[in-house]
Amino acid sequence: MDHVSQASGTLNRYRNQIPCYNSPTMTARYQALAQQLARSIQEGLLQPGERLPSLRTFCQDQGTSLMTALAAYRHLEDLGQIEAVPRSGYRVLASAPQPLTRPAIPRSRLTAFNTRRNDIIAQVLLAMADPNLLPLGFGCPSPGLFPLAALRRLTAERLNAEKELWVSYSPAPGPLELRRQIARRYQARGLRVGPEEVLVTSGAMEALSLSLQLLAAPGDLVAVECPTFFGITDAARRAGAQVLELPGDPDGGLDPARLASACARRTVRAAVLMPSFANPTGSLMDPQRRRAWMEVLQRHGVALLEDDVYGELAWDGHKVEPLCALPRADGLPNLLVGSLSKTLMPGGRIGYVVARSPWIERLTDLKNTSTLFNVTLSEHLAAEALGSGLYDRHLRRLIPGIQAGVRKLRSCVAQHFPPGTRVSDPRGGFLLWVELPKGSDGLDLFRAAMDRGISLAPGCVFSLGPGLERFIRLNGAASGDFDQAMAVLGQLAGAGPDAGPARLDRGSRVALTSLQSI
Repeated sequence: MDHVSQASGTLNRYRNQIPCYNSPTMTARYQALAQQLARSIQEGLLQPGERLPSLRTFCQDQGTSLMTALAAYRHLEDLGQIEAVPRSGYRVLASAPQPLTRPAIPRSRLTAFNTRRNDIIAQVLLAMADPNLLPLGFGCPSPGLFPLAALRRLTAERLNAEKELWVSYSPAPGPLELRRQIARRYQARGLRVGPEEVLVTSGAMEALSLSLQLLAAPGDLVAVECPTFFGITDAARRAGAQVLELPGDPDGGLDPARLASACARRTVRAAVLMPSFANPTGSLMDPQRRRAWMEVLQRHGVALLEDDVYGELAWDGHKVEPLCALPRADGLPNLLVGSLSKTLMPGGRIGYVVARSPWIERLTDLKNTSTLFNVTLSEHLAAEALGSGLYDRHLRRLIPGIQAGVRKLRSCVAQHFPPGTRVSDPRGGFLLWVELPKGSDGLDLFRAAMDRGISLAPGCVFSLGPGLERFIRLNGAASGDFDQAMAVLGQLAGAGPDAGPARLDRGSRVALTSLQSI
């Protein structure tokens, strides 16, 4: 069964099988109990293979109803944390994924661009777009997780009301109503911003490119986390900047002491950070680390560019305050880049930059000398979706689906990949960062997987230098059969670079490609 359909059907299953499920009190209660058990598993209080208390015992211990306890257990089962044992209750899955514990590279380094990496990125992008491949390498949720019917209805209504939208230009800085809605969402997350401080762009990639053109002159040094989204380093290259890679903590994000140490030896012009559910690691900076970052940035006179593309995808529903929300008094810019491509309409190409004056005016000038205009219809649809409540309702459905998908994927890594494999444990977003055992190579696995009908993202594209050869990035919000795909990938990873299709189940590719919905 397609895991996306399974995840989206989980709540319906509870509603159908448990009569009082629709009670808000019960819903909050079963989720709290499930989180409590999940923490016990994560902290080792419940060991792999250990039986959970019987439902009756759990009800007595927690003072809850049998139906609520059953909903909590079944929720953990759907997330791949526990399994039902016939006539024996539930137990923790015997295979628990090993967490990532150290940065991918040991020390900071000044890196150079190379054409071989560009060739690999081109191959990865082509694989992501291939409808015949299971898209585990794609950095976007499955189409089935987006509100397609609602978007079709909005499109028809908007075109009927404004028949000239298709032949209308949308000049910078973008429609006022869309900028109001973007500003309103960031105000709710603690960032003081008005619509006049928002520039709408053609996707987040343009926003990153414009921002780095503003912040860095040719030859300037720009600090980035390693690993990081390859579009960030490519945008720095186009700006003519040099890139300083700083080792990132796979759980808590980049340590500001890394930048402070670098600034003692070099002049760093800007730092590009992804504090909230970073791509590819899924790391999340805590408030204390964010405050430390702002102190270091001001002490050394370093401008900030924050990539917040995944910032609204916290699994616990918490509104994560952007790093840019912290004030700075040194006169240098805090720029924030965001997008609706991961959460609402990937094909709409709605991105944006948030900045104070005079930086926002300078960014608008740069926009006017590049793409000049955006897609008018997409901007109006986005404004309507944000303003009508459609977007918030969609997020409430999307986030449980991607959380279930990532948890299922982690469970599959533990079950199918060879000993020594380590995997990230994110608290938001939909990406998993996997470290393969010694002797494995992510690029070899990428090429072998394509022969088996699966795409993934090799770790080498997330850095300009060596050190990430044993890593891969996976998408927990993809469509398809995770169990079968991960069994194939695990066998390939265990067999090494010389493994060929003859060593695998010959029916694997046919079964995988038959499940595609993209």
